[in-house]
Amino acid sequence: MNKVKCALSGETFEVSDLEQELRAKFGFGASLPMIKPKYRFRQLGSFWPHWNLHSRKCDRTGKPIISIFRPECEYPVWQRSVWLEENNPSQADFDFTQPFFDQAWALFKQCPIPHRTGNKNENCEYTDDCWYSKNCYLAHSIYKSEDAQYCYRSLVRDSQGSIFSINSELCNDDINCYDCFDSKYVLNCRKVQNSAFLYDCRNCTDCMFCFNLRNKQYCFGNKQLTQSEYETKIAAWNLSSQKSYTKAKKFFADMMTNLAFHRAQSIDKSEDCTGNYQSENNKAENIYFSQQITDSVNAIRAYESSHYLDTIGCTIGERNYYSTTCQFSTYDNFFSFACTECQFIDYCAYCFQCENCFGCCGLVGKKYCIFNKPYSEDEYFALKDKIIAHMKQAGEWGQFFPGHFAPNPYNESWSSFYWPLSNSEQETLGFRTCEPLHREPVKTAEITEIPDTVDELTEERTEWLLQQIFWDESYRRPFQITKHDITFAKKLKVPLPHSFYMARIQENFRWLPFDGELRDGTCGKCQKSIQTSWPTKYDRRILCEACYLNLVA
Repeated sequence: MNKVKCALSGETFEVSDLEQELRAKFGFGASLPMIKPKYRFRQLGSFWPHWNLHSRKCDRTGKPIISIFRPECEYPVWQRSVWLEENNPSQADFDFTQPFFDQAWALFKQCPIPHRTGNKNENCEYTDDCWYSKNCYLAHSIYKSEDAQYCYRSLVRDSQGSIFSINSELCNDDINCYDCFDSKYVLNCRKVQNSAFLYDCRNCTDCMFCFNLRNKQYCFGNKQLTQSEYETKIAAWNLSSQKSYTKAKKFFADMMTNLAFHRAQSIDKSEDCTGNYQSENNKAENIYFSQQITDSVNAIRAYESSHYLDTIGCTIGERNYYSTTCQFSTYDNFFSFACTECQFIDYCAYCFQCENCFGCCGLVGKKYCIFNKPYSEDEYFALKDKIIAHMKQAGEWGQFFPGHFAPNPYNESWSSFYWPLSNSEQETLGFRTCEPLHREPVKTAEITEIPDTVDELTEERTEWLLQQIFWDESYRRPFQITKHDITFAKKLKVPLPHSFYMARIQENFRWLPFDGELRDGTCGKCQKSIQTSWPTKYDRRILCEACYLNLVA
C-alpha cells in the first residue's frame, strides 16, 4: 500500500497492492498515479457524451441526423452506416521534433467519427449507446432491449424509465432492479411482481409502499394484509393519475428518509470487493455500477471484464487501462476512448474492429497503423517503441488525452451530472467548454392540458394530444406525447409523461447516490465504522453489512 498526495486537491490517497500490481502488468509499475481516482473518473467521464441528442446534418451527406454531437463539433460527424461504408480517414507521419498530443490533435480533428455509438439495432434511431436492441426510443446505454423508452443502462422489455435495470419487463420507473415484472417505481429490488413503490425488496408480489422485505405478498406499508384488505388499500391510490403518482413519489421519499434502512454498500454475490452497486464480482476494488468483473481497480460501468484499471464504460473485455467506452471483445486498450471490438491499441479514438494501432482515429478494420498510416508488422513495432520513448522524454507517455480531444463539451458529458463545473473551472482543468444552447419556448399547449389520467382520453382528445408540443420550463426543452406513451399508460395504468424525458431519467438517476468515492460514516445500529455513498441525511438509518443482513433475515 502506497500513499500519494493528489496533484489537484492536495489530499492524500492510497494506491492498493492490487492497483500497483495491475500498473506493473501494464508497464507502469515504476510510477504512481498523480491524481486520486475520483478525479481520474471525472477526466475519463468528460470524454463520454451524455444527456443530449442533437438535430444536425451528417457532414458527409448533408442529410439530417439525430446525433450525440452538437453541429459545431470539431470532428467531422458522419451517419454511422456511411462512416462504416466510406471510411478512409486522413493519415500522417510522426514528427519526432513535435509533441505527440499536438500532432495527434492536428490529425484527429480531420477524422470523421460516427454520429453515435451502438451496433446491430432495429428501429432505434432516437437512441445512443444502444446495442442489439429493437424498437427503442429516447433510450441511452441499453443492451438487448426491446420496446424500451426513456431508459438508461438497462436490459429490459416493454418498459419506461428503467435505470440500471436488468431482465425486467412491463416496468415503469424501475431503478437498479433485476428480474422484475409489472411493477411501478421500484428501487434496488430483485424479483418483484405486480408491485409499486418498493425499496430493497426481494421475491415479493403484490406489495406497495414497502421496504427491506423478503418473500412477502399482500403487504402495504410493511404490514401484512389479507388479499382483500390489500386490494382495498391500493384502490385508494390511482397510480394512473399524475396527481396521485406524484403524491405517491413524495410518500416514497419520506419513507426512504424516515422508515427504510439502507445498506452501506450494495454488493451482491461478490468476494473481496469494495465500491458500490456491484454483483457477481471478485477481487474488485473501488468499482461502481458493475457486474461480473474480476481483478480490477477503479472502474465504473464495467461488465464481463477482467484486469481493468481506471476505466469508465468499458465492457466485455480484458486488460483495459485508463480508457473510456472501449467495448465488446476489447483487449489491451490503453489510453483510448470510444473504440469497439479492438485489441492492442494505444491512444486511439473511435476505431472499430482494429488491432495493433497507435494514435489512430476513425479507423475500421485496420491493423498495424500509426496516425492512421499502415505499416508492416516489423515497421509498426519498431516505430511504436521509438514514439513511446519520445513521449516518455516529453512527459506524455502514461497521460490521458488533454480535454480538448473530447468531441463533446464538458457540460454534455457523463461527468457533468456528478461534478458540475462553471465554465471558468472547466477552462482551468482543460475541459472543452460551451455556451448553453439558447432555446426559445416552443409550445402549442400547456402541460396543464395533458390529461391527469389516460382514461380521460376520447378519440378526439387523443388526436388533439398527439399533435401538441409542450414546453418543460425547468429543463428548457419541448416534448410531445406519442402513441406509444398512450398505449403504455393504458397497459400499465401509469400517468402520461408531464416533462421532458431526460428530466425524468435524471430524476430517477438521483436515487443512486454516487460521488466518485465512498465517504466515512457510522452504522445506525451498532455504531461500527462504515463507508457508503448515501448522503448524510440518511445517516441514522445506514447499516453495516452485519446489521443489514440481520434486519432482512
